Amino acid sequence: MSRTLTAEQLVAAALPTEEGPDSYGHPVAVRESRGKDRESEASDPACARMLEAADARRPSRPSPVVADQTFNWKNDINGGNSTLASYGNSGAVAVFAEVREGLSTCRYYESPGPTTTYKGTVTVDPAPQLGDEAVQFEITAPSEMGPHVTQYTVVRTGSVIATFTKLSVGGHDVRAFPPAMIAQQISLLQQAQSRVRLETT
Repeated sequence: MSRTLTAEQLVAAALPTEEGPDSYGHPVAVRESRGKDRESEASDPACARMLEAADARRPSRPSPVVADQTFNWKNDINGGNSTLASYGNSGAVAVFAEVREGLSTCRYYESPGPTTTYKGTVTVDPAPQLGDEAVQFEITAPSEMGPHVTQYTVVRTGSVIATFTKLSVGGHDVRAFPPAMIAQQISLLQQAQSRVRLETT
């Protein structure tokens, strides 16, 4: 059985800020609870549920402990992000199921932006062999600078869901979140849950 990680344990299991070639990370930060989570404004309800679940903003009882981290790479303006969410009971299984279910029907959505409407087309990619279950997909939207592509890699390992996002615009940025960094993050989360399991037996 997987153990829920506390905020302190989740932060300790995050990637070191200096991890990765030609990259630098920012300190991981625990997401403050602000009562009701922000809802997605995606026009397609399936897409809205999927995005909320991937971003750890779907209602779950008890509420998950969530930590966010930003990464940047040399010669890459837009960088990437990771969201680590530790759930109680069987919350991670249920939330990941919402991601997978939404992804089965979500193909296009629109959402209002500051100056224009975001029009996202969803493409499902082959799932990486990571954790207990994983999905990968891209959302492509037109922009004045060329295609605005956000890659999502969502992995459940035990009671934790890790979501990695990588933005590239007009083909000028690193296209994918480095797979080696994703694999290392999942390994760190698995080790943290193993330690908690040993400490409580």
